[in-house]
Amino acid sequence: MSAALVGCASPQPDYQRPAAPVPAHWPAANAERGQADVAWRRFFVDDSLRETIAQALANNRDLRAAVANIQAARAQYRIQDAARLPTVQLQGNANRQLTRGGDPSLAVDSRGVSAGLGVSAFELDLFGRVRSLSDAQWQRYLASEAGAQAARVSLIAETANAYLTLAADRSQLAAARTTLQSAERSLALTRERLRLGASSALDVSSMETVRQQARADVARYQGLAERDRLALQLLVGAELDEARLPAALEDKPYTLAALPVDAPADALLRRPDVRQAENLLRAAHADVDAARAGLWPKLGLGASSGLSGVTLAGLLNAPARAFSLALDASLPLLDGGAARAGADQAEGLRLAALAAYEKALQSGFREVADALSQRQALAEEKQARQATLASAETSLRLAEARYRQGLDGYLSLLEAQRTAQAARQQWISASLAEAENMAALYRSLGGGLEE
Repeated sequence: MSAALVGCASPQPDYQRPAAPVPAHWPAANAERGQADVAWRRFFVDDSLRETIAQALANNRDLRAAVANIQAARAQYRIQDAARLPTVQLQGNANRQLTRGGDPSLAVDSRGVSAGLGVSAFELDLFGRVRSLSDAQWQRYLASEAGAQAARVSLIAETANAYLTLAADRSQLAAARTTLQSAERSLALTRERLRLGASSALDVSSMETVRQQARADVARYQGLAERDRLALQLLVGAELDEARLPAALEDKPYTLAALPVDAPADALLRRPDVRQAENLLRAAHADVDAARAGLWPKLGLGASSGLSGVTLAGLLNAPARAFSLALDASLPLLDGGAARAGADQAEGLRLAALAAYEKALQSGFREVADALSQRQALAEEKQARQATLASAETSLRLAEARYRQGLDGYLSLLEAQRTAQAARQQWISASLAEAENMAALYRSLGGGLEE
């Protein structure tokens, strides 16, 4: 009968990876083809940045929690997988019972000692229910590992961005201080010219306005830099070593200049969040198998073998032996549709997991495509901003020289100062955007293999 029931069972087909609902090619034409598994220590080329990231990986509390969740998930899998094997127990018992009535001669004193081995309530997994439950828990364990890897990649990217933002705001602070010094020199010169009758009080007032604006910019960027430092310290999870922190966003590389990108079908499946979503989909698939197997009879096996005697000496020398074997079967007949509803619920959760997997693929595709589409434009913008800054600084030097010689008025100098200040701020912002774009591309590709 069991063989017939197995033949009549209709489990769902084996798991097949769903087709990725994303285009076959990236929209950006400048995506290099090649293996994108670049370890983070090779992708981030600045030594101080690498040391800061390593400190964050060692101390960040969110990452520690993710690692602890892996340990808990693996233990839960081992608990579930243990149900596939029989549980053997060693049992012992000693008892004494004294019964007295009205007549003392009728008192009964009974004693007994027993010991034995037993197998209790072991399910014969004919329809794969226990195996499917174990497979589901294994996939959830793998999902927890992928989740921890996703947290690790995110922490690396967030730490890099916080480090670069601190560098950029310190650069802005340095630029504001340079502007303040220039404004103070110009104000002193204008006051001297006013004393000699070559300038007016209006010129002095205008120069004072420029100086006060520069002072405000210095104070603002001081606050931003301190805020950035605290944010970085929170990510790192420990006191920061000032020697490792950037003094400014210098014109130097922080990451590799280029990162090769495989086709979407290969690149996206390496993302840990996509792997996590697929592991959860596999777990839901196994849950459906277990729920459908629960519609068929459950066969249980129990067995025990033992020795018994009146006393411990009798148990060792002349025991009474006993052996029992029990096989039971159960099949839900009238349960109000609960078993069938459980199978339907499992199928609904599988469809939800499928939708989550497809959404993870689509979100990953968009993140990579956005990073790729901006990469070339940001590089060109940075070059243009750098050329503009060089030209503005040259104009400022010439304007200061002509103003000192009395060849031009203060308006030309003010305009040159404002233009140079704006050009430096825009160059710093473009440099930060380019570096952040590379970090975003690295994160969107799921990070590289560890060295």
